[in-house]
Amino acid sequence: MDRKIITVLLFVIHQYYFSQSNISKIDSLGTIPEVESFIRSCSKSKDDFLSKFTLKTIKDFDNTIISPKIKKKAKALGVNKSFYKGDFNHDGKTDLLFVGDDKSCVQTSMDSKKETSCNTSVKVIFDLPSGYVLKDLMRRHRDFTIPKVIKIDGMDYIKVYYEDNSMFSNTPEKMLSKILAYKFDDFIEYNPLPKKYSIKQIFYEAGPCYGTCPMFKLELNKNKVSKFTALAFNFIDDTNPEAAAQAIGNLNKGKNEGVFESRIPPPDFSVIEERLNYIDFPKLNNSYSISATDNPSSILKIVYNTGKIKKIYDYGLAGTYGLKNLYKILFNLRFNQDWKKVE
Repeated sequence: MDRKIITVLLFVIHQYYFSQSNISKIDSLGTIPEVESFIRSCSKSKDDFLSKFTLKTIKDFDNTIISPKIKKKAKALGVNKSFYKGDFNHDGKTDLLFVGDDKSCVQTSMDSKKETSCNTSVKVIFDLPSGYVLKDLMRRHRDFTIPKVIKIDGMDYIKVYYEDNSMFSNTPEKMLSKILAYKFDDFIEYNPLPKKYSIKQIFYEAGPCYGTCPMFKLELNKNKVSKFTALAFNFIDDTNPEAAAQAIGNLNKGKNEGVFESRIPPPDFSVIEERLNYIDFPKLNNSYSISATDNPSSILKIVYNTGKIKKIYDYGLAGTYGLKNLYKILFNLRFNQDWKKVE
């Protein structure tokens, strides 16, 4: 067979299999029953609350669940469907953005005394090589975000709109917005031109809440020994009342759970450094807060470049999508390093 013909055949076969590998089941979904059935089939445990998921448009939620201001804004933006498709992680496969009720919240009407759902969910299912992966677009539970699919340089992104309900807001009627990119395995504020800062030290302190939120301090030093001080609720089963009571007793007596040291491997420190650079941490606010009470707080301090310091106080741990992503890493750092107890 002619070599040119063989080359053409190989190219056609390659293109066919490549195109087939980029076909997702999400592509074939068209009706609300089909999408609901697909979402429910993606449930992996009772904790993801997908098994009874019901699609709803923003306008169809009760005004006690989603404010009229949010509904008005959604209408103005043309966000009037319960699901949208797009390639939000830019891997060539279609992802599913959907809005609805996952039945994870129940409230009782003062008038009828009937129990009704009070949940609002805005989520995305990604079709990844490892399987379908669920990600949440809500900034915080019950802080509803309007998702709008937009294009930047021909690629799909999601722009979210939400009410400014921070505790010390001077503009409570203002609607804020952010463009989100899927990066670092989650949604994070889009930054087309990240800067590169030289980060020397990171200090992080997780404070108390009304409950058993982990309390700890981290002192992370690049290429040097780092320290983890476990203050309370780091190693207990918080579903065990006796363990929780004992931990509270120790906390009241001023006893911590131990001081540990380890040398953070350079790749692990680089992961944190890369995220901080992407979110352009020097330009973030010095303080964030939510309007709810009894939530945990944290203090993040970064020493960078030639001794510059950036300090961020965050009541509610939801200052930005990028900070939420960073906090997950710092919380996990308590258990994924080779800590040795020194006190």
